Amino acid sequence: MAAGLSSEEMQSLLGRATDFVEASPVLREVVHRVQRARGRLYLWRAQDDLMARITPLSARSMLLETPRGSNSWVEHKRGPLKSVLKVVELDTDGSFHGLGWLAAAEPDASAPQVVLHRELGVPLGVLAEPRYWYSMHRSPVLAELGPSRDRALVRFVSHGLSHSFHGTCLYALRDGAWGCYTVKPSASASIASAEQWLDRRGWKDWA
Repeated sequence: MAAGLSSEEMQSLLGRATDFVEASPVLREVVHRVQRARGRLYLWRAQDDLMARITPLSARSMLLETPRGSNSWVEHKRGPLKSVLKVVELDTDGSFHGLGWLAAAEPDASAPQVVLHRELGVPLGVLAEPRYWYSMHRSPVLAELGPSRDRALVRFVSHGLSHSFHGTCLYALRDGAWGCYTVKPSASASIASAEQWLDRRGWKDWA
């Protein structure tokens, strides 16, 4: 249950959280807004897509949770506001966004997100588009890079010994802008097959 802080205390928390998000190279791209409501703070990916909520347990201790279903929550961290926001920022398993390597002090240079963003220039908002696969804790694996570095084929696989296949995205630079396109499994063997399949569909994603 929320601690019932004063309006001034909640406004201060809102300001600090908003400042943290704006200062973060990852969160400022993947958090649509920070909202204060019902004695809590809410981080939204989009207007109707809630990333997390932060509940004050006291003036100095916060509870970080993500939604599960329509009426339950999963606890991730308790602690000061900055520490729970750092958990959101550095997320690499998809609980919040999966792009935490890009905010790490010593990022893994081989991580697909790092390669796509820093070497190819794919914007963070585009990298975050496979939200459902990230939310299911499926890990991106860089399957193929195009020779002109304007195409990248990325597979999302589940954790575990089998690493079973769950989906493929083609990141493509078209008309000067990067896009993320989901590809039908039977067309995802290579960049060439994925691009041929998308061409036939007018670059409409697989649903």
